[in-house]
Amino acid sequence: MTTHTLDCPRWSTPLAQLRIGGISTDLCESCGGLWLDRLELPRFEQAGSVFGDALVAHLDQFPVTLIDHSLRLSCPHHSSTVMMRRAFSRSIPVQIDECPQCGGIWLDAGELAQLRR
Repeated sequence: MTTHTLDCPRWSTPLAQLRIGGISTDLCESCGGLWLDRLELPRFEQAGSVFGDALVAHLDQFPVTLIDHSLRLSCPHHSSTVMMRRAFSRSIPVQIDECPQCGGIWLDAGELAQLRR
């Protein structure tokens, strides 16, 4: 449970909290990125999930920005921990950033929608 404001790992701006489906998510209104704590992604990743549909629709309102995927990102919860960039799965080749310390996941703009196809 987040008790303080997290910063975007790409822009270093405060993440806005959005409660959806009983889960508090953290999103960047500058880049459209999304932070999900450990075990929160399954609530949104399945195609046809009402909560996932609502979250993708909300994220679609933010401008798409060009980002450098080669940059390694630090975890919003553990600033000294560099997240691992890895394929989501063999069948879904979307690259996600995962914190090896807390298991949280950073999704760049559009990645949640790509996971749900």
